[in-house]
Amino acid sequence: MAGENLKVTISEDGLRAYISAPEGVTVLEQEAVREALQAAGVVWGIKEEVVASFAAGPRPEPLLVAEGEPPQPGVDERLEIFFEEEIPPGRAGEGEERVDFRETSTIVSVESGTLLAVKHPPQPGQPGRSVTGEVLPPPPPVLLELQAGKGVELKEGGTRVVAAGSGRPWYRKAGNTYIFYVDPLLVHQGDVNIKSGNIRFKGDLKILGNVCEAMEVEATGAVEITGLVTRAAVVSGRKMHVHRGVIGSRLRAGTGFPGALKLSFMFRDIRSGLDLLRAALEQVKQRQGKSPARLDFGRVLMALMDTRFKHLRPLVKNTLREIAAVRAMVPEEVARCGRSLNCLVGLNPLTVKNFDQVVRDVEAAVALLQEAAENPADVVLPSAMNSTIQSSGSVFVTRQGCVNTTISAGRDVVIRGSFKGGEIFCDGSAEVEELGSALGAPPVVRVGASGVIRVKRAFPGSVVQVGQRRQVLAQETGSIKVLLNKEGELDIIPGK
Repeated sequence: MAGENLKVTISEDGLRAYISAPEGVTVLEQEAVREALQAAGVVWGIKEEVVASFAAGPRPEPLLVAEGEPPQPGVDERLEIFFEEEIPPGRAGEGEERVDFRETSTIVSVESGTLLAVKHPPQPGQPGRSVTGEVLPPPPPVLLELQAGKGVELKEGGTRVVAAGSGRPWYRKAGNTYIFYVDPLLVHQGDVNIKSGNIRFKGDLKILGNVCEAMEVEATGAVEITGLVTRAAVVSGRKMHVHRGVIGSRLRAGTGFPGALKLSFMFRDIRSGLDLLRAALEQVKQRQGKSPARLDFGRVLMALMDTRFKHLRPLVKNTLREIAAVRAMVPEEVARCGRSLNCLVGLNPLTVKNFDQVVRDVEAAVALLQEAAENPADVVLPSAMNSTIQSSGSVFVTRQGCVNTTISAGRDVVIRGSFKGGEIFCDGSAEVEELGSALGAPPVVRVGASGVIRVKRAFPGSVVQVGQRRQVLAQETGSIKVLLNKEGELDIIPGK
């Protein structure tokens, strides 16, 4: 029987073909079935076993006789984001036996240059084929668009998102477009307390409230606090401004301290000496054809410092004395460098490992002090009581003054009001309206050799020091100016 009465149906997507026979047909030639399929345009994916089975037993119900190959979709563009918009509460304490409930802040921040996100390229799909032999193209992969908002830049053809500054990273999604931002300023509404947790932020920080007892605030940029700071610690990388006073707290702006400029020069001289010393060690190694590990490294090093680098050991000793003089005020990088340098002047054996550590620590200290010198950070506050204030720039106390407070500044100190008890150390000049009191411990004001101390009123017992020259005021004075004269002696000039 001919196959012209056979019915062939093709699915809408072209991937399946069905065949059926009229009622009453009991047997067919396989060739007739093939002719019917060909007449319908079915040339791909024909199931020969189905053709044979259908020819032997035709049926009116549609039977799947050919099946095409569907196209295989590719891989869409994929975005990998390397930050969370906030840290889930409790993350910091996971896996620890004891949890510090002050470390519960969920704020995320990044530094300039941080990689925020990467867009991974798409992968093309594989084409398919319909039962009629047509090529079926794969669906196009979904493409993503990245845009740079404020504080962000795109690199490598727009596939990498990098922070252009420090701050809080976030993004906005609109369809397949992602817009990234880094906000340089974080505004914290309310107090910093046990509920908010300690705040640590890479960027500028403004707190609209108080910093409460036992809390810590750290920011790499400027810090502004509209309320009080009470028995807390606040650290800023740049200017710090407290609007309502400081009680029993520790404040530090920048990484400066008295003597930082001098130490910066000394560390740089040490670094130059270490570079030359390392080059000399390399020459010794080449002459003897040995690796540093096989040399008697410590003996060779000490011999070089006793002959070709005689200046290095006295320089290190002087540097260690400078560090010791302000030990309580130096940042950890400087203190660590001091501990490393001890191996060059002490009795401990010198090895390649600890010599390399000295070089690394000196480099870190030089970088830190250079940054502090280039970006001095001032502190501005109305008053302070029983506190410690450290600034790489100047300290300005604008109203009531200070009681039992230690101030160290890389530049000037200006006190509007009284300074009772405590100490002032600064590399610049100091200006105090009222120094000391009739009761309590006498205060100390110490400035660098080129600095000037100006006081409008001073009580007996107050100590003034310029460079290494110090004077205890024996009686109450009016306005005075204290400085070193041309002979290096201390001059106290009234009425200035």
